[in-house]
Amino acid sequence: MLDAPISNVTVASSLPLASTDHGETMKPIVSFGLVSDIQYADKDDHLNYSKTRLRRYRNALKLLDEACDYWIEHKHDISFVLQLGDLIDGASAADNKSQIALNTILAPFSKLPSSCRVYHIWGNHELYNFPRTELLTGPLCSFDTKEIFPGHYGTFQVCPGLRVIALDTFEFSVLGVDKTDEVYIRAKEFLKKRNPNIHGNDYDGLYGDQRRFVEFNGGVTSKQLDWLQEQLTQATKLHEKVIVIGESHWTHL
Repeated sequence: MLDAPISNVTVASSLPLASTDHGETMKPIVSFGLVSDIQYADKDDHLNYSKTRLRRYRNALKLLDEACDYWIEHKHDISFVLQLGDLIDGASAADNKSQIALNTILAPFSKLPSSCRVYHIWGNHELYNFPRTELLTGPLCSFDTKEIFPGHYGTFQVCPGLRVIALDTFEFSVLGVDKTDEVYIRAKEFLKKRNPNIHGNDYDGLYGDQRRFVEFNGGVTSKQLDWLQEQLTQATKLHEKVIVIGESHWTHL
């Protein structure tokens, strides 16, 4: 969640500056915006689950608005924005305000120039608020998914020599799908074999990388991994550098 002053939030990234033979600084090859874990909700400030951090739900909207203003006023035009997941908080689903919250937090992006596209990827909080099938037909769907339904992943060329690959790290998950869905059943069985706790989000007794086997996490299918390998192989042939993005969780090991 964005809960720091805008001066402390990374809101724009650029490829390294090039230099002329005379040492003069040239403009970046490309500039783009980057934002993650906004987790907006129309709720009062509240401590997180572990009571260690104050979550400022409404302030997230203010900070995103400031970020968009920064991108608009940036010295170099921003070509696109990467929104790395958890745009709205799961608390909105509990209040039956998912769509209202989504419309509210998307509004600041509308200030950006029409040439500046926003690419969204999904985290667990998107899937707390909406079923996957609904996300695939809504404003958070950023890729052509006809051939990979119900997955949501894709790639685009930023400029010659640079490509972004976006992954769907919750393609294999109990989130965002009906409990009768085959994916839900297989994911549930997968987790039960690796996490004996009664509550699916409890990682007590799990150590090291085994702590990732919780219901708020997800994974990718072999189909997506094959696609990723194809994209990386093609990028290598074309001598492209690649930025790979995806929403994931870590726990204290």
